[in-house]
Amino acid sequence: MRRRHRRENKALKLLIQAAAGVAACIAALILFFAFIWWRGQHTYPQTDEEVAAQMQREQADPLVIETPEPATIGTIRVFDYDGCCIYAYYGKIKINNDGTDGKEIDVICEGYLEGYEQHKEPGYTGESEVKGNE
Repeated sequence: MRRRHRRENKALKLLIQAAAGVAACIAALILFFAFIWWRGQHTYPQTDEEVAAQMQREQADPLVIETPEPATIGTIRVFDYDGCCIYAYYGKIKINNDGTDGKEIDVICEGYLEGYEQHKEPGYTGESEVKGNE
């Protein structure tokens, strides 16, 4: 009887182990499918329809483009060949034509002009040269 009892205990232990293994496999499958479902909920849309639906869900902030008013007051400086500022204009500037259409540039200035030094030609030494027939 003891042998029979031992065999029954072994068989019962094996059945319990098999049931535990099956239960573990079922739990693993449930967790695996739950993970796949969760991952599918947190991925980015792949088709155009999905992208459009996602964009509808996410209300984007409206695009605001600000164009500042153009300035009308400024400075114009005139430099000689040596890089010295010889005139400076300060005041209101109106640009009638900036030359992008191929026509001459047309600028109107209303203000005051300051002169700084005499304009010199390149290579000017300051000495007066008199040309004549020699």
